[in-house]
Amino acid sequence: MNILISNWKASFTFFLLLLLVLSLGVWQIDRGYNKKELENTFLERQSQPVKEIKYNTFQKSDLYRNVVLEGRYLDNTFLLDNRINNGKPGLKVFSPFETTNSSLVLVSRGWIELKDRSNLPMIKSSKNILKIQGVLRPESKDFVLGNEKMNKKNNPILVQTVNLSELSNFLGKPLSPYILELSELSESAFVKTWQPINLSSFRHFGYAVQWFGLAIVLIVGYVFFLRKGETKGHE
Repeated sequence: MNILISNWKASFTFFLLLLLVLSLGVWQIDRGYNKKELENTFLERQSQPVKEIKYNTFQKSDLYRNVVLEGRYLDNTFLLDNRINNGKPGLKVFSPFETTNSSLVLVSRGWIELKDRSNLPMIKSSKNILKIQGVLRPESKDFVLGNEKMNKKNNPILVQTVNLSELSNFLGKPLSPYILELSELSESAFVKTWQPINLSSFRHFGYAVQWFGLAIVLIVGYVFFLRKGETKGHE
């Protein structure tokens, strides 16, 4: 006890670090279980047959499922900047799609390489009624706090971030809360870069083991420190 009091700064630092390391380990376990649940949901939904949605009545059970929509692309095209793929700079292409019952869905059409920033690529979109297939997904965490002043005279429109609420205001009509990740087999699709799960659940569990291992190292080191202090005290 005297050793703890005399070395209270070291003891305080140890317990603070131990609490931090254990908290990070528990956090990684929690994220691992969440990812595992998402992995199971994705695999289960992907195993279901393709669903054709005629009235844009999306349900939560449709997330991560292959669906078919019928309608046409609007003239507007949004290019999300600073998207790197295989070390090359590029853009992600987003187009609003109007279904046959006049509902709007934002379609993520994939990645294109950007060679000249002063000359944005023109994106061709069929004006005919067509059917498109893809995976429904929720709005990405990257798609937040967009603050660009979008000019309706520009097309395509280069943006740094995309926000469904702001796009709805820009288009003058509400967008679906879900995004359709277009199938790479579609004629209007570009290079697919979207991954439903960026980091597997096993990676999170592995990180948790590392944090708990570090906690053990801290405990062993602290015990060694205390015993060394006791030995000096008896000399």
